[in-house]
Amino acid sequence: MFPFASGTDSAKLAAIDMLTANVMIADAKLNIIYMNGAVRELLQEAESELKQELPRFDMRTLLGSNIDIFHKNPSHQRKMLAGLTKQHRATIHVGNRTFDLIVNPIKRGSTITGFVVEWANAQERIENTDFRKQLQAISRAQAVIEFTPTGDIMLANENFLKTAGYTLAEIKGKNHRMFLAQGQEGDAEYASLWAELNANRPVIGDIVRQGKNGQAIYLNASYNPITDESGKVVKVVKFATDVSGRVHAVRTIGSSLAKLADGDLSFRLDEAFSKDFETLRQNLNDAVSRLGETLSVVSRTAELIDGGSREISGSAQDLSKRTEQQAAALEETAAALDQITVNVRNASARTDEAREASETADKSAAHSGKIVSEAVGAMARIEQSSQQISNIIGVIDEIAFQTNLLALNAGVEAARAGEAGKGFAVVAQEVRELAQRSAQAAKEIKELIRNSTDEVNNGVKLVSETGEALKTIQENIIAVNEHMQSIASSAREQSTGLSEVNTAVNQMDQMTQQNAAMVEETTAASASLAQEAEQLRHLISGFVLPQAKQRPVQPATTRPPVQRPATNHAASHQAPAQPRAPASAPRRPAASATVGNTALKTDDWEEF
Repeated sequence: MFPFASGTDSAKLAAIDMLTANVMIADAKLNIIYMNGAVRELLQEAESELKQELPRFDMRTLLGSNIDIFHKNPSHQRKMLAGLTKQHRATIHVGNRTFDLIVNPIKRGSTITGFVVEWANAQERIENTDFRKQLQAISRAQAVIEFTPTGDIMLANENFLKTAGYTLAEIKGKNHRMFLAQGQEGDAEYASLWAELNANRPVIGDIVRQGKNGQAIYLNASYNPITDESGKVVKVVKFATDVSGRVHAVRTIGSSLAKLADGDLSFRLDEAFSKDFETLRQNLNDAVSRLGETLSVVSRTAELIDGGSREISGSAQDLSKRTEQQAAALEETAAALDQITVNVRNASARTDEAREASETADKSAAHSGKIVSEAVGAMARIEQSSQQISNIIGVIDEIAFQTNLLALNAGVEAARAGEAGKGFAVVAQEVRELAQRSAQAAKEIKELIRNSTDEVNNGVKLVSETGEALKTIQENIIAVNEHMQSIASSAREQSTGLSEVNTAVNQMDQMTQQNAAMVEETTAASASLAQEAEQLRHLISGFVLPQAKQRPVQPATTRPPVQRPATNHAASHQAPAQPRAPASAPRRPAASATVGNTALKTDDWEEF
């Protein structure tokens, strides 16, 4: 069965059985004819995983089985083994397992009589390779140095040598203390460093060391103890990253931020930083420049606002005074209009009364005219009666004349009659005297009638004139009545208009009062704006701007805000709205702290 025939070969197999190497032997037909204990143990451990990928795998029947059970495509392996003339190495993956295989052909002369396969768990090799690659990658990126447990230098990579400025020959065999700055050797933390490392406790942190030329080197480092199988520390490996550029950048930026917190905007960071911080430097410069430009503009604007607010405040004060004067004038106007309205209403009432009196006078004049007309008629009738009486008196006068004449004749005849006519002569004389008296009376009556007629004519004329005058008066009264009606209508319209004007004036007065209140608010707001502009200028004066190394001159103190005048308005007017309280001046922001998380602390660097 075995391709070994002699006793010597059996002895060799016995020797192989004692090896820790995992050995498997197959014959020329690729049947497994031998497995030592080590390979049995290896495959037994991996049996469950091998069965998932190789369903025919079974440790109980593995010896005597063909190696084809390990391959999904056996023809490929058979072809390769058939032409195998020298050692062949391969790595196979079965499930989560990886194995390294070393295949050697067994020959008798030129004939292959079998194959010896050495199995090895590749996981450890892969892990070691991975660790080695990781260390190589770390060595390319970081400074690496190895020490004995007492701190003597064993080895250092190029990154460390370049960072410190030494060659390996200059530092190998020397103690770690050579990298300490003056004063660090007696430091308690440095003394505890090696105690921690020898106790197999790694130490990690930011440290500062000294290079060959005496310059400070800032490192982010980790000291890692390496132990043997018994757990004893046999060496210390230090992995470090040079962060001097970062520290320089952080300290410079911290100093710049302290200046910025103090209001100094005149600085610029001209020295280039490391690549990681160069953008930050440029951004900080840009930010400071823009902030300086902005504050310069704000400063100029604040000055303009301050001047403008002062002008506005002064104008508002003048406007407030004029508004108050206007309000007072409107109050007086409103009061005068109220009085005028009352007077116009009274005049309208008197006009109505006068119109009514005029209408009464018109009626009286018409009635008087009628009476005058009747009086004129009566006078005419009196004149006619007087004329008739005059005619009658004329007749009486003629009768008296005839009677007198007859009496005269009777006297003559009585005289002729003598004694016989003596008595008749007396009678005739009496008649004659009576006739004379009648004639005289008739004459007097006629004179009286003539005088009466003249007076009646005069009266008729006067009554006619009175009638004409009354007619004219009536016409004038009618005209006056019409005018009085127009005046009354106009007075009513004027009264209504004055009421509307009075209402409008009162509204104007209210609006003026409100405007006065708004002007007072504007005055207070402009004064507040002036104070805020002053405060803004005061705040900006705390900055050192790029164009001027000196701080801006402190502006003069602004005048206090105008107090609201205590004007008492009439109760009939609407009370003006109370002005807003002026906005309080903004508080000056506290200067940025130069300490805290943003400030770089020297004691953050552990001294080892």
